[in-house]
Amino acid sequence: MKKQTLGHQPNHVTKEERVESLWKKLIRQEIDLSDETIAWMTRRILQLTDYMAYGCALIAYRKQNGEFYMARGTLVYYEAHFHRKYDIEHIRNHVVYWDIEQQGWRTFQIENFLEWKPVVN
Repeated sequence: MKKQTLGHQPNHVTKEERVESLWKKLIRQEIDLSDETIAWMTRRILQLTDYMAYGCALIAYRKQNGEFYMARGTLVYYEAHFHRKYDIEHIRNHVVYWDIEQQGWRTFQIENFLEWKPVVN
């Protein structure tokens, strides 16, 4: 994990730390949750996106209409389809993934994330 220096500041911040900080602010604006819960959500989403680059995950979240949804998702095909690397810094409000059952790209809002687990065949 490469650390980057922010301008003249002596602090070193990783990409993951920058993203986690941004997501915490975005989630806090949308829903009223404890700081601990928001921190947990952001860590779990980071772990999810890392895992989906190489495997399939079962993802639980709420749709925009409030319905519970569970999907088997992956990012294995992302680079081949979009012709660029998956970059978590581009995630602002929505996480994109390939829905294996529906055979299409889908998204969920970060504040609607509930949990995920690896799918092992």
